[in-house]
Amino acid sequence: MKSFGTHLEEAANEKKYKLVILSHDDPHDPNETWILIRDKAEALGLTVLLAEFVGTYTKKTNGKRFIHSFGLDKEGKVILPSSKNKGVEYAKPFEIDPSDTLIMARGIGTSAKSGNRSWGDMCKVFEHEGFTVINSTECHNICNDKWMNNLIFKRENFNTPKTVRINHPEGAKWALEELDTDFPLILKTAAGSRGIGVMWIESEKALHGLVQLLYREDEYIDIILQEYIKTDYDVRAIVCAGKILGAIKRPIVNDDYRSNVSQGSEPELHELTEIEASESIRAAEAVGGLLTGVDFIPAKNRLKDKPYFIEVNSTPGLMGIEATLSGAAAKPLGKKLKQEGTSITTEILKRFLDRKHWIGSRGK
Repeated sequence: MKSFGTHLEEAANEKKYKLVILSHDDPHDPNETWILIRDKAEALGLTVLLAEFVGTYTKKTNGKRFIHSFGLDKEGKVILPSSKNKGVEYAKPFEIDPSDTLIMARGIGTSAKSGNRSWGDMCKVFEHEGFTVINSTECHNICNDKWMNNLIFKRENFNTPKTVRINHPEGAKWALEELDTDFPLILKTAAGSRGIGVMWIESEKALHGLVQLLYREDEYIDIILQEYIKTDYDVRAIVCAGKILGAIKRPIVNDDYRSNVSQGSEPELHELTEIEASESIRAAEAVGGLLTGVDFIPAKNRLKDKPYFIEVNSTPGLMGIEATLSGAAAKPLGKKLKQEGTSITTEILKRFLDRKHWIGSRGK
């Protein structure tokens, strides 16, 4: 298998691609990863547009496709027109073409709780015209819905926790009977990230009360009930175009049941077994993802048994794994990255220097 360095040398004489990063700087999901990607891409000599979805639009002029967006400040915050910023205007239009422009999008999907549907519609326009969008709108739709994640896992014969959907405010009793497992259980809102919307349930009374409360606050909420699999940690594997680029082990937070870095978990470098690696790649492919974070709970016998897959994230944050790898120089992967003066983010961008990896996330 060719190294990233070989791919880079082979692509040296080719025209470098343009990179468009479209995202929304949400308080619960800030722009840190996308600023990191922009900076690493510019260091590789790529032409980059980092644009906030709010205010951004696209149109054709004289047969060419352009993106129009407002500028950003040094922290990546969009500068919008207001009573205080009356002179703010759109930045220079950014020309894009399917042959040389890669588009990364964050904050789209039918189950996303924040953002406008028009953002996803804009990405569908790009897909229809043959642009590669990472990840595709279909991939985002699957990954933004924990219930759909679970259906895909079952259909493709992955190990995954037993899961049922609660269909109405009084549906807790039926869900318990259908799940047929002991307490404690995990209750999740179908849309949610960073550990938000994940609840620990220890009794039937608590379940009934919480379900009724959630439906009172949002009558159209989607809720799933899941068996609890006891573990000391879970794993996040970064999969890019069919290749594992790195993995971290996320210990369960003290006095908690979640392992999200955003909830205080302190990750460690994790060396995947052969079956963990192959199943993680298969999980990314099952949702049509070109760049994903695959989350699983390891099996007791890691060498022989498949892990339990929890979900695939179509917009994985890279800050946690970057920090973990930079502090793990004694480990093989951390040592290799440090010696080469590179990073996981840079390796992701290099992977796409080979245009064959663009295939798979384009619209029909």
